[in-house]
Amino acid sequence: MWRRTQEPVYDAVIIGSGASGGIAAKVLVEAGLKVAMLEAGPLRKHLEDFAYHAPWPYDDPRRLFKEGKSERQKMKEKYAFGPNAFTPWANPDEPYTTPQDQPYEWMRARNVGGRTMFWGRFVWRFNEIEFKGYSHDGHGKDWPISYRDLAPYYDKMESFVGVCGTKENHPAVPDSDTLLPSPALKCGDHLLKRAAAKVGIRATRIRRAMLTKDYNGFKACHYCADCDNGCETHSFFNSAFRCVVPLMQKYPKTFTLVTNAMARAINVNEKGLASGVTYVDKTTGETREIKGRTVVAACGALETTRLMLLSTSSLFPNGIANSSGMLGQNFLEHLDTSAQGYLTDLSFVTPYAGDGVGGSHIAIPWFGYDRPQKDFDFVRGFHTEPSCRLSMNPTKNPKTFSGFGASFKREVRRWYGTRVSLSAHGEMLPSPQKFVELDKTVVDKWGMPVLKIHHPWDDNDRKMFKRIRQTYEEILTAAKAVEIRLPELPDKPGHSIHELGTARMGDDPKSSVLNQFNQAWDVKNLFVVDGAAFVSGSSKNPTGTIMALAWRTSEYLLEEMRRGNI
Repeated sequence: MWRRTQEPVYDAVIIGSGASGGIAAKVLVEAGLKVAMLEAGPLRKHLEDFAYHAPWPYDDPRRLFKEGKSERQKMKEKYAFGPNAFTPWANPDEPYTTPQDQPYEWMRARNVGGRTMFWGRFVWRFNEIEFKGYSHDGHGKDWPISYRDLAPYYDKMESFVGVCGTKENHPAVPDSDTLLPSPALKCGDHLLKRAAAKVGIRATRIRRAMLTKDYNGFKACHYCADCDNGCETHSFFNSAFRCVVPLMQKYPKTFTLVTNAMARAINVNEKGLASGVTYVDKTTGETREIKGRTVVAACGALETTRLMLLSTSSLFPNGIANSSGMLGQNFLEHLDTSAQGYLTDLSFVTPYAGDGVGGSHIAIPWFGYDRPQKDFDFVRGFHTEPSCRLSMNPTKNPKTFSGFGASFKREVRRWYGTRVSLSAHGEMLPSPQKFVELDKTVVDKWGMPVLKIHHPWDDNDRKMFKRIRQTYEEILTAAKAVEIRLPELPDKPGHSIHELGTARMGDDPKSSVLNQFNQAWDVKNLFVVDGAAFVSGSSKNPTGTIMALAWRTSEYLLEEMRRGNI
C-alpha cells in the first residue's frame, strides 16, 4: 500500500541516525530548522533495551551448560547483524552478495544511534599528509580540503562529544586543545609501551570518546569496560542518547524522528532537485513519502551508495547524482589483522578495580613519518591498537590445565590478566577492482536489489601485511611475551567495520560525486555526510573525521539556505 504525506515539508530530511546523522541533526535543529530523521530500526529504551553488565560467573545460571543465549547476545542479535567477528549472524531480510573468491563481512546496525551503539570509540584526527596522499606518493586522489579546513570542526566535534587524550607532538596525530584527561595506563600498557620503544616505535595515549570526568551534564566513565552492552550513564558518546533523544526532548515541534523507516529512494522533482524520500514502514509494510527542501544522506557509506543507486529517474537513470559514473567506485576499507601473546611479568599482579575504558590505554600510530620511504616496500601505513584486559573470567581456559586443588587454582591465576593483543588498521589504496554495485538478481525483503561488494586484496595490501606481522613479532618479543600467535593472513575484508568511499568528494564533477562541502554536484540540495564522501581512508579510525565533516557540511548547508542558494 502506498501512502503519501501531505504536510509538512521539512527543511531537511536526514536519512540515518548514526554518527554523521546525529551531528547533522544537532547542528541543523539547534539553528532553527525543521528536521525529520529516518531510521531503519527502533529507538532503544534506556535501562531496558541493553544487557549492561554481565553477571558474575558464580551468579550466572548458565555457567555449567551455557544453554540458550545470554542477554548480551540477545540484544546484539536484535539490533545488529553481520556476519563478522562482532556479529556472527546474518539477516535474511537484508542480504548482500560478493564474488565467490572475495568474501566480505558487512556489519550493520538497526537502531537509533546506528553503530555508535557498538563502536570502539576511537577518535583520531587525520593529518595533512593523509588529506594530500596523492601529492606525496602518487596514489589515489588528494582530498579537495586540507587539515586546516577541517581543524575548526574537529575542535567543535571533540568539545561536544568529549574526547580523552593528551598532546603528543606526534607527526601522525595532530594535537588538540579540547581533550579531556587521559585515563591512567594499565600494567600491560606500560610493558607494551616500553617494548615498542625498544624497537624504535613510539606509543601514545589513546584518544577516545569517553568521559574521564563529569562533562556537559553527563557522568564520568566508571570503567566497567562493558560499553557495547550499554552505558547507564551515557559516559561514552553515542548518537542516540547524546544527540537524538536530547533533540526530541528539547525541540519537539521542530525535530521529528521516524523509526523503522527503510529508505528506498531519494526523490527528485522536474527541476532535478531532491524533493524528499520514499521509505517502507517496516511495521506495516506501507510505502510512504516524506518531503524536504534538502536531503542529507547519513546511512553509512555502503547503505548511502546503495540508496543513491536505487534512486533512479528519467533525469538520473544510473542513480541520483551519478553523472560522473563514480557512484560505487573508490571503495575503501582497512586492512585488519591481529596477534597476541602472554606477558608473564603480569603474573600474580594485584588486580585493580575496573578495566579502564576498554582495551588498552595506549595506541601505536603509524611510525613511518620518522623514517625514509626506502625503509618500506609499500605506501601509506598502519595504526595499531594494543589491548590488555582484566575480565571476570580466567584469561586461559582452566580446562587446559591439569591437576586440582590449590596448585590448580594457582596455575589458573598465574595467567590471569597476562594476555595482550595487537590489532592494526592498515590503509588500503583505491582501485578500479574495489567497488560496489547493485545485484539485480537478488532482492531484500522489500523487493529492492541488494548490494554486491567487490573488495580484493592487492600487492600493496600484501606487502603491508608482512610488515605488520613483522612489527607485531618485534614488539611482542621485546616485551618477553610467550606463546606468541602471529597472523597467517589478514582478517576478512570488512572486519574493521570502516566502509569508506563510493561517493567521494573532489574538485572535478567528472571524477567525483560530491564537492568539497559534501554537496552533490548534480543535485545541489542533496548532501552526503557519512564515510561515502571519503577520498582516502588513512590508517586511523574514521568516525571522528566523519563527525567533523558532518558538522562542516551542516554549517555550509545553513549558510546556503540563508543566501537563498538552496
